[in-house]
Amino acid sequence: MTVGAFFLVLSAAALHATWNLVVKQSADRLVSTWAIVTSGALLSVPVSIFIGLPERAALPWLATSALLHVAYGYALAGAYDRIDLAAAYPIARGTAPLIVMVGSIILLDDVVSPVGFIGIALVVASLGLIGIRHVPNGVAWALLTGLMIALYTLSDGAGVRAGDDSIRYIAALFQLHAVAFGMMILVTRRSPTTMIAAVRRSPLKLLLGGAASAGAYLLVMIAARTTPLGLVAGLRETSAGFGVVAGALVLKERVTRQHAAAVAVAVVGGALIALS
Repeated sequence: MTVGAFFLVLSAAALHATWNLVVKQSADRLVSTWAIVTSGALLSVPVSIFIGLPERAALPWLATSALLHVAYGYALAGAYDRIDLAAAYPIARGTAPLIVMVGSIILLDDVVSPVGFIGIALVVASLGLIGIRHVPNGVAWALLTGLMIALYTLSDGAGVRAGDDSIRYIAALFQLHAVAFGMMILVTRRSPTTMIAAVRRSPLKLLLGGAASAGAYLLVMIAARTTPLGLVAGLRETSAGFGVVAGALVLKERVTRQHAAAVAVAVVGGALIALS
């Protein structure tokens, strides 16, 4: 992994943990997730106006990814309704990299070195240990979130490689995702009242969360154009370290020494990925 790709993905990890903290602090986490996605979509509209839509070859991946992102948002909100951020976040992020690595090798002909594989394994093992050790109930929602992360990462990785520009793809993805997510909430809640109320409660926080979400994924997809997806996914999941810190400092969640040590192992795994 190049130095540039390393810092792109590490910056994305910090931004990702930031918007997840916003969701966890919200009263209605499903609607707040939609509001963050929609904020990111609105911010991306000028991008689409000035530089256009993705190429036709990327459109099937775009449609697939939008549906997968909606499923991810639903699972994420379900996990945060049941589990602390400091535990749910590592479980969800820790289950994705191995799936992405195997899928990218099979589907996208990526090549991962032995050092990179060890780094990914360390990230997965350490973050999985954090969650399973501390949360006996509700783990299935976090695991489902991790599966959705892996699937949309593979789909989006293929999508940005099918086209010639990551920015156009991500802008269109956020817009399509916001529409699909909003339709899902309208069907399940049968009223736009909760959606409007969520936005009115904390519009600035949700807007900042949307900017963090869009920025984080854009950085990841820029790196994914030239870097094996397994390495990108593995390093991105060091965001769980930021999530644990946020859970402890902001939400006052309990973090044990073993918990902190597992995050340290994940950071070592991220360093190995960077060196691979």
